[in-house]
Amino acid sequence: MAMKALPLFVVVLLVVSPVLAAADSGGVANQATALDGAAFAQTQPPANETIRVLDITEDSLVQSTVESENIDLGPSLDFAALRAGGQIQKYASIQRIESVGDDVSLRSQLILGELNRVEQRAIALQSAQQSAITQYNADELSSRELLVELARIDAEARDLDDRRIALRELATETPDFSVDPGRLAALERELDTFTGPVRAHATDVLSGNADPTRFSVRTSQDGVVLSTVTDDSYIREVYRGDLRNRDESGLSPTVALDTVAGSYPEVWESRATQNGADVVGAGNSYLVRINHDRGQLFAYVDSGSENVFKEAQIRPLDSVSRGTPATEVKDGLNLTVYRTYPGGPLRIQLNESASDDPIDANVTIGVEASQESTLLGRTGPDGAIWTVSPSSPYTITVIRGNAAVVLTTSPTPTPELSTNTSAPSNSTTTNSQSTPPTETTTAAQ
Repeated sequence: MAMKALPLFVVVLLVVSPVLAAADSGGVANQATALDGAAFAQTQPPANETIRVLDITEDSLVQSTVESENIDLGPSLDFAALRAGGQIQKYASIQRIESVGDDVSLRSQLILGELNRVEQRAIALQSAQQSAITQYNADELSSRELLVELARIDAEARDLDDRRIALRELATETPDFSVDPGRLAALERELDTFTGPVRAHATDVLSGNADPTRFSVRTSQDGVVLSTVTDDSYIREVYRGDLRNRDESGLSPTVALDTVAGSYPEVWESRATQNGADVVGAGNSYLVRINHDRGQLFAYVDSGSENVFKEAQIRPLDSVSRGTPATEVKDGLNLTVYRTYPGGPLRIQLNESASDDPIDANVTIGVEASQESTLLGRTGPDGAIWTVSPSSPYTITVIRGNAAVVLTTSPTPTPELSTNTSAPSNSTTTNSQSTPPTETTTAAQ
């Protein structure tokens, strides 16, 4: 049942906890610390239960790639320049506003003018993101170039949010003047659309602040799914433009929570008993954040379609289900691949077949469609290595001296949400025939 949209910024915290007060507690832009805190008593789900994920439907998938990324001086310098430019613009705006002294009228006009500029840049970022996806689908951008562009958009969105916060504080300090908190919160949610943990990690990798890794990139005509494995976590983010219609009159916090609870039942049932779930809403979307026993979920619900249209998940590797095993034994080597869905966390385990002792050896992966192989790295002292699953059949190869073992297998079905199986009928996106998806495995030059 449609309900009247709340006119102001709303924060509701579930379970037995007081209402959160901070409008800027952070969406995906601050996901690493948004729901941290003490260890909580939790309800444990079955150990092998799969966490559901928002994904692109198979009939709308256009491109599917696994890209290896390393430090790259060009993007690294661009990111540094972008961050410096953002800080310069923020401080220049603050200085302009503070320079008028006690002239409240002029100060108010300057604050509103700067806020308008931030909102206009947010609109421009939406166009830039869609343009990057469109160019990638048309093979006008490589997967690496798409990652760089999305990381650049992420960085600018974070800078714009810093300016938004600064303007909010300046407005608070201005006598007899205020900015509608709903407007500020709606802008925060919109900027969240362009940020995510995978984009942030891509920036770190390209800038040399994190080890090289592999990124899964999957796109539709107006959606993108990114995932990767860091040293200790599996991180994933999704944006589905076809599930947005930006209607501000049809959602309440309760409906947003019900949508997420029904879409992610395993996560909902295993949420922490304290500070386990909250919802932040304003404008045309709500953010539901859940801290659960196997990680963190950030789900964005569109006010018009009442669907989850954006998701970010952060899951420690020691909490990830190992998936469906496929095993090959040859030359004294026991190779097990714990299969998972396209872009999901993939664990490869190598042991001695006789003693079951772990083996440290190089592992390569090849995707059937590309007929190329990429070195993943060494399994290490525990005999294990993590990566992200390709979207099509793939081959894992291990060579140790004169011994070799090869295993060819396929990804498992994606544990999709019970909702969001297709775009709503009133979506503003024009449907068109998708081209067959392509699958490649590439390494950065």
